[in-house]
This record gives sequence, C-alpha cells and structure tokens, in this order.
Amino acid sequence: RATEVDPNYALAWPAIARVLASGLINGDASPVEVLPRAREAAARAVRAGPETAEAQFALDYLKWCCEWDGPGAEAGFRQALTLDPRFAQAHLTLGHALSQMGRHQEAAESTRRARELDPLSAILPALSSQVALQARDYRAALAHATQAIVLDPEFWIGHMARGQALDQLGELESALAASGIVPASIA
Repeated sequence: RATEVDPNYALAWPAIARVLASGLINGDASPVEVLPRAREAAARAVRAGPETAEAQFALDYLKWCCEWDGPGAEAGFRQALTLDPRFAQAHLTLGHALSQMGRHQEAAESTRRARELDPLSAILPALSSQVALQARDYRAALAHATQAIVLDPEFWIGHMARGQALDQLGELESALAASGIVPASIA
C-alpha cells in the first residue's frame, strides 16, 4: 500500500524485496515467479533511496540468498553498514554470509552486534543460533535459541534451533521433547 501512495518511498521497496526473497528461502515461493519481482523491488529501492542502507542491503540480500555470491554480498552488507552502522539486520545477515564462507569468529562478532542493537528481537538470537551451529559451537547455539524462546515463546524458529542444538549435543530425547515429540522408546 505504501508504494501505491508514494511510488518513490525509499523504505518500502527494500522491505518488499526482502519479503519476496524470504519466500524463496523458506521454500514456499516459486523462484521463476518471485525472483524477478524481488530484483525489481531491490532496483526500485536503489532508485528511490540510493544512499539508504536498506536499499543497499536489499540488493545484496538477493546476492547472498538467491545468487550465492557470498563475497559480493559481504561487500554490499559492509557498504550498508557504512551507511547505517546501527542496521541490525545487516549485521546479522553479514554474520550468516561470513559463517557460510567459514569465517566463524567474524560471523559470531557480527551476530553479537546485531543482538546488541536490537535486544528485544527474537529473530536475531534465533538466527544467531544457526550461525553458531555452522561453527559447531553447539552450546552457544543452544544459548541463542533459548534466548529467542524467552523473547517469544511462540516463535517456531527459536524452537527449531533449540532442537537442532540439543540434537548436536547428543541430547536427542530433550530435542524431541522440546518439539513436542515423544519417542516410542520413552513413551
């Protein structure tokens, strides 16, 4: 609706691009249909607000999650953070990109900064848990996932991340119980 009222509203277009790209990540959208729309929204974001961190981030979010261009996305995320050092989502996603490139210490620092900037967001510790899992730091993954659940007990990603961490720690029964599944061996 915001883009209908103001087609040049610089903050609406990056949000549209991210939502569309997230549908691709979650697997509930057709890349053939959605990716061109996400690219167009990102391009419109840059045209509407070339100096906004959100516009820069939208372009590079697509590089990261849809084009698998980690180094290109990293450069763009860092540019977005130059424009707005307090942009928590950019810190978090930079952490994911760094983790996927095997740079786990830098990734942990970036996700820590995101959580500091927005301490009440459940998504930040939930996705920080994923970064810790990739680094095989299962205790940190469990701590982040637990924090996400404390912030929002209904947030499914926090519960999923907690179950993954418990499983990696060899606590399969706890992981299953956390998901509400009771194994036949203990029923």
